[in-house]
Amino acid sequence: MWLLPGTAPARDEGTRGLPGAPDPDWHRDEHDAPGHWSEVLGRLGLGAYGVVHLLLGWLAVAIAMSGERSPVDQRGAVAIVAHGGLVGRFLLALATVCLVTFAVWQLRACAVGFRWVEERGLRWRKRIGAFAKALGVGGVAYFAVRVTVSPTDNASELQVVAHETFALPYGRLLVLLAAVVVLVTAVSTAFTGVAATFLGDLVPEKLTPGLRLAARWLGGVGNLTRAVVFGAVGVLALEAVADDDPGEVGGLDVALRALADHTLGTVVLVVAGVGFAAYGLYCLVDAYARHP
Repeated sequence: MWLLPGTAPARDEGTRGLPGAPDPDWHRDEHDAPGHWSEVLGRLGLGAYGVVHLLLGWLAVAIAMSGERSPVDQRGAVAIVAHGGLVGRFLLALATVCLVTFAVWQLRACAVGFRWVEERGLRWRKRIGAFAKALGVGGVAYFAVRVTVSPTDNASELQVVAHETFALPYGRLLVLLAAVVVLVTAVSTAFTGVAATFLGDLVPEKLTPGLRLAARWLGGVGNLTRAVVFGAVGVLALEAVADDDPGEVGGLDVALRALADHTLGTVVLVVAGVGFAAYGLYCLVDAYARHP
């Protein structure tokens, strides 16, 4: 049910009916953020995560149009900011602090959070999702540090890890398990995009009908785009295990180019760019309206 601006949502209507929707009567002791300043910095970090996806979307479209071979991944997006000289380095340092703070917020939520979610099963699913988001945000923070310290380092850390893992006893089994986890994440992310369960993380009172509609579509398109890319990463890892070739393991950039080579070419990069930009805009809404 759509509500008129300024009308308080009923307890059994509107966003209240969404899976995991926050109770309007939540209290301070039900906050997932470790503290006030952690919440402030964490929201800035989530906003920075959104900006990275906006840059990623722009990068994917620009490369599709120009045919360049620059990396279409978080490292490439972070490098754009790093190229801004001293100001860029300062922004990266500030963003890193905020990203790490948000990752800590999500790790705490994974451990003891989401007490405002009434359904026990949904609460645990959200905790698992918080852990996955902590890994994603932490990964961007890692790239920010690496690009700041070694701006010309273009080596693929994932490829190095893949070769080292394959050399271990049962290394192929470990990569297989990682591939399964990535594929499960892809399925979960696709469900999140279709069912819009991410709206349950937002405080209803902060969402006007228009903002809620925008969040629904931006989050849906963004999560479905990420699900497809995660699926491609998982398939690449499975192929690497089957062929006993760690060189076939690839991250976001390799997955996107593999999709482009096997489907509609550069159109895939354009579509992915739009999807990543949508997710970036959703992250900005999320940073504003997320349940603390």
